[in-house]
Amino acid sequence: MPSVRKLRAPRVSTLPVLGIVLAAGLLAVEYSSQATQWAVMTDELQTSKLATSIGETLSPVPRIHGAYYGALNQLYPLLLAPLYRWLSAPAAFDGAHVLNAFLLASSAWPAYLLGRAVTCRAAGGYFAAALTAFTPWLVLSSTLLTENAAYPAFVWAVFLCHRALHEPSTGRDAAAVGALALAYLARTQLFVLAVALLIAVVALDRRHAFARHRLLAAAYGVGAAVAVGLAAAGSLSRVLGNYAGTVQGDVLPAGIWHAAAVHLDEVVVGTGVAPFLLAAAWAFTPWRREARAFAALFVPLVVLITFETASFDLRFTPGGFTQDRYVCYLAPLLAVGAAACLLDPGRRALRAALVLAAGLAFAGLAAAEPFDEEITLWWASPAGAFHRVLRDAAGAIGFSADDLVRYGGLVLAAALAGAVWRLPARASLSVLGVALTAYGAYEAQYVFDWLAVPGTTRLQTIEGAPRDWVDAALPAGASVALLPSAELAPEYWWDAEFWNKTVDRTLTVGGPAVFTPFASTDLSLDPRTGRLRGDESPGLLVVDDEAPQVRLAGTVLARARPLALVRPRRPYRAEWVVTGTEPAGWARPGKPVRFRFFGGPAELDVSVRAPFAATRPQRFVFRGGGGVRVGSVPPGEVVSRRLTACRLVTLVARGRVSLHLDRIVVRPASGAC
Repeated sequence: MPSVRKLRAPRVSTLPVLGIVLAAGLLAVEYSSQATQWAVMTDELQTSKLATSIGETLSPVPRIHGAYYGALNQLYPLLLAPLYRWLSAPAAFDGAHVLNAFLLASSAWPAYLLGRAVTCRAAGGYFAAALTAFTPWLVLSSTLLTENAAYPAFVWAVFLCHRALHEPSTGRDAAAVGALALAYLARTQLFVLAVALLIAVVALDRRHAFARHRLLAAAYGVGAAVAVGLAAAGSLSRVLGNYAGTVQGDVLPAGIWHAAAVHLDEVVVGTGVAPFLLAAAWAFTPWRREARAFAALFVPLVVLITFETASFDLRFTPGGFTQDRYVCYLAPLLAVGAAACLLDPGRRALRAALVLAAGLAFAGLAAAEPFDEEITLWWASPAGAFHRVLRDAAGAIGFSADDLVRYGGLVLAAALAGAVWRLPARASLSVLGVALTAYGAYEAQYVFDWLAVPGTTRLQTIEGAPRDWVDAALPAGASVALLPSAELAPEYWWDAEFWNKTVDRTLTVGGPAVFTPFASTDLSLDPRTGRLRGDESPGLLVVDDEAPQVRLAGTVLARARPLALVRPRRPYRAEWVVTGTEPAGWARPGKPVRFRFFGGPAELDVSVRAPFAATRPQRFVFRGGGGVRVGSVPPGEVVSRRLTACRLVTLVARGRVSLHLDRIVVRPASGAC
């Protein structure tokens, strides 16, 4: 009789970790599952399209609009691929937000393993797990950003790298190499972990580094050889994909030290200050090998991630805005370092003195950032979005937020120094762990409540229509192209592609009106015949149905105003075109706007709107087909005029401000030209 292996219950020591994961996941899913709209474009559109591509082609090669796209952060799209393969886009979106909550919360598990390995105590693991899971960056579960997978992947990678440093072996070296690859595929930014591991190996094992890490040395050797070959071919930067530009030019621009201090401030305050003070003091006093192994990894990682992020934001983020989501990876490092500081035996007086020194250093760092500033870009800077609470709390006691952070940090440093020096380690760890967990949970709940939920439950761009109205009108496997116009806001086109899996191409006429960085196909228009030349493979198009610059001949299959799904006639031919407008469909005073028709006489019906900024009614004139229509439109109102012509109608605004073309309707007219 075959033996039956009994299922074992989880070990008692793991139950608190499971509780932490469940609690953090439930906190996040309570809010993230409410999302009905995207938060940041075009990042979330990129994620959904990459996931759809993987699901439909079963290939991990990043492709969008049928072309290779250099987004190498494929781990998160890979995790979402089953959802986007089998569910509608709105259902996949909903499922992804539930998954996000538990992905971020799952980072507590490797944090527990890492904390336990470094401190040699389960209590250290619990402390690290709770502080890793309950952070303000938990609100990123309301987005389709790669941090949802990259955060837990990073903690796993650090844990596996620490194992290789602590007790070197071929198997652990192989696991570390795999972890580096995982972190890189989770987020390209995390390639710095490979640099930090190399520094840690050399710092820890010195002249014995090669002998103890032969497989790791071989992997770095192969990587160096490949890098030399790519450099010789001028293609080294391609290993970073779309982020190749980040290693070009001046990577340490003016202001880098100040920007680094601001980024570090954000993560320090976002984690409650205490983990930084304790971890910074401990990093210089470890004595056991497992502790020294982590310290050797901790120091270069903090430096590299901080400066890497500061350099990126200075050079590529508008206004040099501080995006603290890029430094959220420091939170688990600080949590483990803080646990080690409290639990490691010996050198308590020295550590207490170093905690005080860290407090003074933080007071200086905190002077680099104004904490009174109100930040509303919650998805870019979740910790920064909590500044309003600090400002209100400071105001309640007659302080500024800056003073509260600086002087509060000094008081906290003094209290922690006393605890490290005199109080029982386990009691200090328990009290601090509960307080910091509550602080992190409150931060997350606040940003969810005040910013994330309102931002992701706003009204639909097109009200009264299903979000996936294009997919609903077509069979599975259909292919639809967008034909964007500058007259409509980008949100209309983003929504059409984001919520509909069948929308997988973009066409343009003459090159303008592309609202994404993805591949597009340009069509050229013959102004004499209305014929469009170029790739006509898309048999279905989503077009502007209200005031387009180009109206193609074809059959309308579905409408969600102001958009329409059409089946264009082959070959592509324009029924009419509009030229001379400014971006977004404005007619400048004195500049003619021309409506050109192809295929016989037509009746033109145009709705013209004057902005509220106008101080008096604005005049306009239509001419065409031998007729003239004169009118005026009061500020903030809309006026319509009709005119029949064979080939051309001209509109001229005669006032002092531009007029907007709200709606254009062209109907066939009787008669001959």
